[in-house]
Parts: sequence; C-alpha cells; structure tokens
Amino acid sequence: MELNTLGEFGLIDLIQIPAHQPEQLVLGIGDDCAVLPFDNQQYQLVSCDLLMEDVHFIRSRIDARQLGYKAVAVNLSDVAAMGGKPVHITLSMALPDDYTVEEWQSFYQGVADICEKYQVNVIGGDTTSSKSGLAINVTVLGLVERENLHLRRDAKPGDVVFVTGPLGGSRAGLELILREDLVIDEAERQHLMQCHCQPEPCCKEIQVLNRLAGEALHGLNDISDGLLSESSEIAEASNVALILQAEQIPVDAACAKVAAQAGKTGLQWALTGGEDYQLVGTMDAAKAEEICARYVQETGKQIYIVGKVEAGSGVYLEDKAGRQAAGAKGYNHFAAQTEAAAPIASDEDADFQAEDEAAPVAELLQERLQQLEQQEEQLRSYRHDLQNHLACLSGLLECGQAEQAQAYLQQMIAAVPQKTIKQYSVRSVVNILLNQKAQLAQQKGLDYELHCADDALDFLSDYEVCTLLGNLLDNGLEHSYIDDEAYLYLDIWTEENATVVRQENSCAQPPAVQNGVFSSCKADAAQHGTGMAQIRRLTERHQGQFSWEYDAEQRRFITQCTFPIIS
Repeated sequence: MELNTLGEFGLIDLIQIPAHQPEQLVLGIGDDCAVLPFDNQQYQLVSCDLLMEDVHFIRSRIDARQLGYKAVAVNLSDVAAMGGKPVHITLSMALPDDYTVEEWQSFYQGVADICEKYQVNVIGGDTTSSKSGLAINVTVLGLVERENLHLRRDAKPGDVVFVTGPLGGSRAGLELILREDLVIDEAERQHLMQCHCQPEPCCKEIQVLNRLAGEALHGLNDISDGLLSESSEIAEASNVALILQAEQIPVDAACAKVAAQAGKTGLQWALTGGEDYQLVGTMDAAKAEEICARYVQETGKQIYIVGKVEAGSGVYLEDKAGRQAAGAKGYNHFAAQTEAAAPIASDEDADFQAEDEAAPVAELLQERLQQLEQQEEQLRSYRHDLQNHLACLSGLLECGQAEQAQAYLQQMIAAVPQKTIKQYSVRSVVNILLNQKAQLAQQKGLDYELHCADDALDFLSDYEVCTLLGNLLDNGLEHSYIDDEAYLYLDIWTEENATVVRQENSCAQPPAVQNGVFSSCKADAAQHGTGMAQIRRLTERHQGQFSWEYDAEQRRFITQCTFPIIS
C-alpha cells in the first residue's frame, strides 16, 4: 500500500508504540503537543514540525527572514493550541549547496525576531547538508498551567464553536504567489502575503482566553490544515458533532476578492485553505457572550462564534439550504502530487497542497484532457464512417450523377474534424503541456519541434513533469526571439543508462547570471531564475545532472537534464 492511499493521519494511526515509562507521560501522540509532567502547577508541552522546500514553501518566493519567522511561528501555534506558553526551541536545518551566507543570516534574523517577540529561547539544534532542497525542523518546549490545559477531546455537547480571527488570508496569499494575473489593491496584497509568509501564532490571545474563560474554555485546536480539518479532529477526539454555520464563518475581506478571481469563494478557502493559525475551539454556551465581550474590551479583537456542539459525530455545514456533512477536507501530506497544486503550506498542515489548492491545476488539466478526448472521438467516428461515405460517392459517380457527387464531396470535406491536437506522447499530461506550448510557439512565429519518446518520463510524477517541461519550455519561449530564424527544439529520449531531456532555442544574447542565479525578462525581479532553479533542483532530486550552455556564435541556448535509469 502506498502512503498516498493512507494519508497523513491514517499513517499516524498506525503508530502504536507502547509507553515504556508511562509515569513520565501525561499525553503522547494525538494532539498538537505531547504533555509531560513538570511540577505541581504546570505541565510541559513538546511539539516539532518539519518544513520542506517545494512542499511547504517555494524558496524563491518567500523572503528568507519571513521563512525563519514562519518556521518558528507554526510551532509556537501548537503550544498556544494546548493553552500554553512557549519557552524554548531547538532548530535543525539541512542546507542545499546553493544556500548563501546572506540567506542564512536573513533566515536567522527572522528566527531572532519572533523569539524576541514571544520571549522564547533558542537552546540548540543541528545543521547538515542536503541534496534535495532546504529542510527545516523546529522543536518547541512550552509550559501550561494544569488548569489551563486544553485538549481536542474536551468539547462538550451544548458548547458553542468559536474562532479567533478571519480565515482564508493565507490561502489567498498563496494564490498571489502562484499567479501573476490577479488584480488587487497593493495594501491588500501586502496583507495577504503577510498572512501566508509571516503568520502570527495566537500566543497572546490564548493567555487572555485562559484568564477570561477559565473552565468554560474546552476543546481547542490551531487552524493549520483548514477549519473543516481541525473541527473534524475536535469532533473525533471528543466523540461529538460540530455544526458550523456558513454565514457566521469570518472570511478575510481581501481573501474573498482573490478567491473570486480564481473562480472560488472566500468561504471555500476559509474552510479548507489552512495555514491561518487562528484558534478554533469550544466554550460553554452560557458564558460565551460575556467572554466574547470582555475579550473585545481587553484586546480590541473579536472572537467569532461560528457554530455549536451537539451529540453525535462528524462535522456539518449549515446554511439556508439546510445541513450537510462536511467531512474533514484539508491538507493531506501524503496525497499524490498530481492532486496538489503547488508548493507552500505548513506543519502538520500544509504540504505543497491542500485539496482546494489542487483545484485550479486539476481543473485545467481535466478540461484540456476532455478537449483531447473529444477531438480524438470525432476522428474515430469520422474514420469509422469514411468507408460508407466513399461507397456512396463512388455509386453516385458510377451512375453519372456528377453534380450530386460533387455536392456530397463538399459535405464530406466540411465534416472532416479539425484536428488541432498533435499526439506527442501517450501520457496525457505530457501531451497537454506540449500541445499548449506548441500553440504558444506558433503564435510567436517560432520554428519549433517537440519530441518525447513514449515512457521516457515515467519515473516522474505528473506534478514533476509539469515543473520540468513547463519551466523548460517557458524559458525557451521567453528568450527565443531574435530578428531571424527564431526557433525552439525539445527532445526527450532514453539511452542505455539514462533519460535525456535536451532543449535548444535561439537566443540573441547570453543570459545574465549573478551569484549563480539567472536573470529573466520578467518585470517581476522576484521571478528571476526561478524556473531554472526548479529544473536544477528537480533533476538533482532524482540523482541527475543539470547543465546549460550559451553558444554566442550560433546565438543559441542549450539546456540539458540527464536522469540515470535506476532499476
């Protein structure tokens, strides 16, 4: 059985290692933190999270200082979700060869900034090298007063469900990173990018809630994978049903604007987007109004009542149309990459892609695939009937009915399917990509040839194929224009011990390379070299070799990726 069929939480459920020193353990696997004895008044909280490049973040699209801040923030959020206060962290990193001293210093500045803000000590860690991108692991240790320990299993029928802030902002920030065509006010853009790249854990908010709510505060979780997913964890752990009121769920206003342009709703992203790091919890309904009012007075922020707890099981979404089961839609770390759109997510939360993030890419591919299938079906039908048509045409000619034969022939010509799709590969995702790029090359007036041997890229997932070929061809299309003889050639073939991907395109001038990073023609300087860096990292991840060459005499640019065939 593959991991993507089991899922992250299914995998965790398989872990059944008994506690060998149970007296040293209050709570082990199953909540945001492990809970350990500390003293007569407090418990110790321990949690860790691992962030991987091209899974939880796109290194070229997040400032190193923000990444350092976020890596710590997602861990402090786990402590807040247990009602505690973070005290110490350890930080371990695996660094790729191209990681610079400047990135390292900026990253640690982000770590220092958040640790100063929440008075957290950095007490150790480890560093090593990496052959497959940047990896960051943070372990946090916190303390919680025993009476303030809040677990997912503490929700009770009759409680109300609340969240501590608007949702969907992080998911909208991710969409702005992935797409350049979205139009939004600059202040709102910065707000959404801040939500995604530098989230704030609710460390201060939980201390206020502890003091104001006391024993009235029950089940608690932080929103890393999405409101539905976190609510489902509370419902399952507490053996209750959570009923969420759709109209009461606070959607970030700027998020709603971005979602609309992406063909979604703000509510969808609030429910499933994840990485908002607000708290979702339950409290005694009889005391909720007073608690919320005092919270606003003390913090200037609002607590949003979004539902209620009933006897039963599961999570339900209720609106004017009625109540329906909502399931636990959110991010699955081990979902196949073809089901995930693009990188950037978080801890137990965000691996390259929540179910909702996958939709734009999946819908695009599905639409294109349907077009291909429809055109192929038209061709099959036409070929099937062609023999009958030719027999009729021959009969008309034998009978001397030339005019009728000519008219019939014109009808046949008009009925010929206009096949605009070329069969480059038997693999759908390769065929779709190459046809799309061929169309762009044709529009630019390029001489182009695209060839891919069948089964040549079978060792790559669909997502990796899109990353490799999409970036290669985009770079070639971007730089191929010269005054005459502009061209783009891509060849993919298999040799005895290797698969070779070679692209050659006309190029008027050598690319600018600074500190090993390619410049680009794009107006957005943040995009410089992103495509080439992703191609190189993907190639090296599969133990391959990446190379490029500029031939000034021939005015051509050659990129080649050679992947070893591993039996």
